[in-house]
Amino acid sequence: MFAIDPYEWKREQALKFGATEAFADIASAAASIAESTSGLMWHKVIVTVGRIEGREVETWMQLTAKGGVGVVTAMDSVMAIDVTLNLAGLSLLQKSLQGSLFGGGNPQYDIPQIYSLEQIDDGYRDMLEGRNIRGVIRFTDADRSKPPRA
Repeated sequence: MFAIDPYEWKREQALKFGATEAFADIASAAASIAESTSGLMWHKVIVTVGRIEGREVETWMQLTAKGGVGVVTAMDSVMAIDVTLNLAGLSLLQKSLQGSLFGGGNPQYDIPQIYSLEQIDDGYRDMLEGRNIRGVIRFTDADRSKPPRA
């Protein structure tokens, strides 16, 4: 399993979680992927970036093998409707493109690392500095009764 992430810390975490190699970007990973798969590419490509634009989808699908599945867990604006995708490659190579949000699970129960409302500043700082793998802010009924912060 390979991981691609611009943050070095996240690449280190990916290696701890079982990735065999980690790269800063797709371009630096593509040759190693092709070499390790004898040019067949990956059977499954799971894109878990925070935000993806439609023009980037084909770049990820190029890493997907014949008969493989590309899974996109990120999105751009909910109003965005354009996706760049090579339809010949999709059809001829029998690839599938699938969307997924929270892996079909319930983040309230499934995501172990969460920030409380009191930790919101820490959560945003960690996100902006690339220190958390995925951050979620949990609101409780008690949070609704608190006065606004100054």
